[in-house]
Amino acid sequence: LVLINDVLDMSKIESGKIEIKKEKFDFRVFLESLSTVFYGQAQEKGINFENILVGDIPELLNGDSLRLNQVLNNLLSNALKFTPKNGTVILRISRIREKELMQWLRFEVKDSGCGIDEKNFDKIFNAFEQENDNVSHKYGGTGLGLSISKRFVELMGGRIGVDSKIGYGSTFTADIPFGQEEEQNCSIVNFGNLRALVVDDE
Repeated sequence: LVLINDVLDMSKIESGKIEIKKEKFDFRVFLESLSTVFYGQAQEKGINFENILVGDIPELLNGDSLRLNQVLNNLLSNALKFTPKNGTVILRISRIREKELMQWLRFEVKDSGCGIDEKNFDKIFNAFEQENDNVSHKYGGTGLGLSISKRFVELMGGRIGVDSKIGYGSTFTADIPFGQEEEQNCSIVNFGNLRALVVDDE
């Protein structure tokens, strides 16, 4: 099913039939849902999974949450696949710049896996390509995930890259722009007269 979906996505991309939507979505809810899935997968494999947010990131964003989800799913799935037991996978999100109502967010997926040879950095983003035949036999996969991620990131107006060292792991970085939704003003509530009950087990 994954293979069929990847092939269909790649076919749509190459035929120019992929549309990038710009819709309001709750980034906090999006991130909690994503983290829950991969935290569970990491636990099953005995891998430490960390989700780090750096700086002031808006809760409401305007962009294509479906395509963003596919990109991060591909990157995190790869990270878990190539990271051994007792290793670490980190999703680090930061706001790198702001211009008018546009927010540029950086998504970094870092793992402590086998690493990638520098000469193959460009190759792994090609369709149906993996670093070498050994990777395909040992870990499986279609060789489409990174290619699709690269196309989606570029269609969203961003860019993606990788930094890696054999035996020390890899870091994939995607910089993606989003529109910022203006947050509604909340009424001020006075909590001064409320009573609270605090319960402790001691």
